[in-house]
Amino acid sequence: MKILPLIIAVSLLGACAAPQNLAISSDSLVSMRGKSLVLVQRESPSFVAMTSGKGMFAVAGVGAAVAAGNKMVSENRIVDPAMSISRSVAGKLEAQYGLTVSGETELASSDSLTGIAALADGSDYALDVVTNGWTYIYDGFNFDDYFVGYSSALRLIDVRTAEVVSSGFCGYDAKKAGKAAVAHDTLLADNAAYIKQELADASAICVQEFTANLFSAAPAVASTR
Repeated sequence: MKILPLIIAVSLLGACAAPQNLAISSDSLVSMRGKSLVLVQRESPSFVAMTSGKGMFAVAGVGAAVAAGNKMVSENRIVDPAMSISRSVAGKLEAQYGLTVSGETELASSDSLTGIAALADGSDYALDVVTNGWTYIYDGFNFDDYFVGYSSALRLIDVRTAEVVSSGFCGYDAKKAGKAAVAHDTLLADNAAYIKQELADASAICVQEFTANLFSAAPAVASTR
């Protein structure tokens, strides 16, 4: 798993500028009908379990938060939401725009468009959803209050040209979503059931945002002349 700097954990629960969405064109939606789509498997980033105690120790604290987060994910079998989001978005593209999902690639080792296109060879499009960050973090100076955060990015890639057809970013912030803070013990109770539910909520929101913001263009009407 890749180690994330503390700034990712903080930015998930604070104000940060998200990259501008690139919505697919109406013409591209029409041309996708009958084409194949493969889902890209990506490496999960480290889960940053940032407690108030770890937050006091800068870089060393980040390392401890990463180690604790990865251990928690492994012991509680917490699943990175990226593939769930990818499958849900793909299902909507299949149902609404006539794409045919043809499976999943091997694990992509980088963000390289040419590398992903090579993994997806044989399909027309590749849907690449990657988790940028997932974390729980204490609420400022309220050291006993915790929130869960999540962010992901999506790219729809034309395999033949290795170009991005559509892309977007989704960030979930439990505090901004109006949820109440919880105690640290609540996060981890019952095999981290609270965290799993928060990630499920984040997944649902990201699927909704991706489909609404990137793939809701009205298909062009074919001319009858």
